[in-house]
Amino acid sequence: MLIDRLAEGPATMSALAETIGSSMPATLKHLALLTESGIVARRKQGRTVTFSLVPGSLEPLQDWALSTTLMWSAQLNRFAMLAGSTAQPEEEQQ
Repeated sequence: MLIDRLAEGPATMSALAETIGSSMPATLKHLALLTESGIVARRKQGRTVTFSLVPGSLEPLQDWALSTTLMWSAQLNRFAMLAGSTAQPEEEQQ
């Protein structure tokens, strides 16, 4: 994954394309989206373009994932509790 590779440090587009086993145009499309969203920074030096992860850019996603995980965990625990309180033992069902 591009983000995993960029977490290791800056990389050129060709190195990133090789990492994900994709063509340069497809990799460029992915990188353009990540750059536009502020997750990745692009730096051009001569003919070489280097991409790097923007520090802290994934924190909002991490916060959202944690809050969503906690919400679903609470909902599923509540469901399990309600289902357990209405379930009848097998002997009573017969």
